[in-house]
Amino acid sequence: MKAIDMIERVDLLEPNDYSPEQKLHWLSSLDGKVFRELIETHEDARTDTMPAYVNGDEELLVGAPYGEDLYYYYLQAMIAAENSETQRYNKRMTLFNSVWTALAAWYSRTHRPKRGGDAFRF
Repeated sequence: MKAIDMIERVDLLEPNDYSPEQKLHWLSSLDGKVFRELIETHEDARTDTMPAYVNGDEELLVGAPYGEDLYYYYLQAMIAAENSETQRYNKRMTLFNSVWTALAAWYSRTHRPKRGGDAFRF
């Protein structure tokens, strides 16, 4: 899924005054977290560097079945946070955290974690 597609979906279902550039920044921030906390910690990482989001035509890191909900709830939560809508933010982050937990569990089950540094041997 392209970043601009997710932005358009959020804008359609939850009208807001935030620019596409701001939403790209939020998506980039989330994908940075996905990259550092999930992808980089496993041996078969798909890429060596985190992609940059410039115009929204870039593919988001997380695909189906987790990506759509992950990005949607995250953007909704960021909009609520910026609007100082605490209750709405908490609801969206609860939904986001549920998807994040499922994604992390699936990724850890299907990808071999990197070995730690040199182990002490007797």
